[in-house]
Amino acid sequence: MMTLATKTITLSLKTKTRIVHAALVVLALWPLAHLALVARYDLSPWKLAGWGMYTTPRFGLLGMEVYGSAGGATWQQMTAPSLEVRTAGNAFLEQHRWLRGLASTGALADAVRAQEPTWTSLRVVVSYPVLDRASGRVRLTTDERLVALR
Repeated sequence: MMTLATKTITLSLKTKTRIVHAALVVLALWPLAHLALVARYDLSPWKLAGWGMYTTPRFGLLGMEVYGSAGGATWQQMTAPSLEVRTAGNAFLEQHRWLRGLASTGALADAVRAQEPTWTSLRVVVSYPVLDRASGRVRLTTDERLVALR
C-alpha cells in the first residue's frame, strides 16, 4: 500500500508578522486606490470591494434609448427592438450600471446592425440618477455614445 507524504510548511513568527503587516497595508491603501478608480473612470463606488459604497446611494433606475442614422441622415429612434437587441441592451445596461464609461457597446452595436442593416451610425443614450454632492439632491444624468456601424 502506498501513502502520500505531506510536506508541512512552517513559518516563523517573523514571516507571519510580515504577512499580516503587508495585508494591513493593502487593506489601508485600497480605499484610496478605489477612490482614484472611481474618480478617473467613473466606476460605480459600489463595485470592486471599495468602501465608496457608503458615499453614494445605489439607484436601480436606468434608461436607454437607441438611435440610428443612415449615411448622415436624421437620427431615428429604435422603437421596436428585436429580442437580440433587447438582450444585448440589457447586458450593456448591466455593464453600464457598474462600469459606466468603460462598458462596451460592441454586442449591442452588432445586434442593432443585424436588425437595421442600413444604419451607419448608432447613438446610445443611457440615463441614470446620480447624487449631486454640491446640492445634496439627486439629478438625472445622461451618458451619450456615438458608434460607427460598418
